[in-house]
Amino acid sequence: MKFKRLPLVLSAFALLNACAGSSLNPALFRSAPLQTQSAGRSALIENRVEKARMEKHLLVLTGKAPIGSDGIIMERGTPQGRALTRTYLTQSLEALGYKPEIHTYRTNGSNIMARLMAETPSDEYIVVGAHLDSVRNAGADDNASGSVSVLEAAAVLKELKGRKVNVLFAWFDEEELGLVGSRALARDLKKQGMKITSMHNIDMLGWDADKDKTIEVAQPDGILWDYYQMVNKSHGLNLPFDRTNTGQSDHESFHKEGFPSVCLSEEYTNGDMTPHYHRRGDTFETVHLDYLTLGTRLVVAVVGDLSLKVPPPAGIRQIPHSQFPARQREFHSSYDEHID
Repeated sequence: MKFKRLPLVLSAFALLNACAGSSLNPALFRSAPLQTQSAGRSALIENRVEKARMEKHLLVLTGKAPIGSDGIIMERGTPQGRALTRTYLTQSLEALGYKPEIHTYRTNGSNIMARLMAETPSDEYIVVGAHLDSVRNAGADDNASGSVSVLEAAAVLKELKGRKVNVLFAWFDEEELGLVGSRALARDLKKQGMKITSMHNIDMLGWDADKDKTIEVAQPDGILWDYYQMVNKSHGLNLPFDRTNTGQSDHESFHKEGFPSVCLSEEYTNGDMTPHYHRRGDTFETVHLDYLTLGTRLVVAVVGDLSLKVPPPAGIRQIPHSQFPARQREFHSSYDEHID
C-alpha cells in the first residue's frame, strides 16, 4: 500500500478569487485560535463550528460551485469525479495548514488522510472519518454531509489547546462498493500497529424532516455510548439520541480490526432519513444545514474531550448492539448501476 505526502497546490486557489461569488477559497475558512479551557474540558470548542463554512464546502462537493480552474464535481462515482473530490479535499486541508496523505490501495482507489498531532507526544490516535464517494449523483446527504463534517472538525479541533491524543482525519473511497477504501485503510493501520482508541464515522447527517434534532448513534463500542451521552450533557448540547445496531458503513471496517467504533447519522434506522437516498434528487438543496451543523458540533465536542483525555463517566454498563434495531444499507456492484 502506498502512503505519500501530497505537494502543496494552494496556487490553484489563487484563481478562485477571479470570479467573485462563484468560486470558493478554503484559505478563507480558517478560524482564530481558541485560547481558553474550562474544567479540563474542551471549552465548548464546538462553538467554533461554522455553518457558513460548511455550506461553502458543500456547494463545491455537490457541483454548485467550481474548484477554481480544476472543474466542477458533478458526481462522485466516476474515477474523474472522485479524483476532483480528492483534489478539493487536499487543497482545503492544505489551506488549513495540514499535510494531506494519500493512501492508494488499488487502481482508482485512494483514501485521503490528515494528522493532527497532540501537543503532548502520544502514540494514541482518534480517527474521524467519512466516505468521499457517492453513487452517480451529487450525493449531497450521502455523503457530502459527512465529508464536510469531517473537514469542519479538522478546521476546528486544530485550535483546541492541550490535546493529549493525536487525531487522524480520513475520507474513504469506494464505500458505495462495499466499504472498500475503509477496509483497506483499517487493515493497513492495524498492520502498522497504530493504537486507535476510537473511530468516529459520519455517514448521512443532513436530513431532519421532523426537526426533532435526533442523532442516530449506531453500534457504539466500549465506552462510546456513555461518553457521547456524557459530553452531550456536559457541553449543554442536549440533543436527542437514537441508539441502533445499523452497520454497513465505514465504522464496521475499523470494528472488525478491533478498534472501538461508532457511526453518527440522521435517523436512518427509524425512518427520518432523506427520501433521496441513492437517487439523483440527493442535491445541495435537500440538505438541512442547521441539523448538519448541530451533528458536527456533537462530534467535535466528543472528539475534543477525548483528545484532552477527559475521563468517561463511572459505572459504564455495556449493552450488546443486538438489543437495538437495525436497518440494512445498500451497496452496489459498480458505480454504473442505474440510479433513479
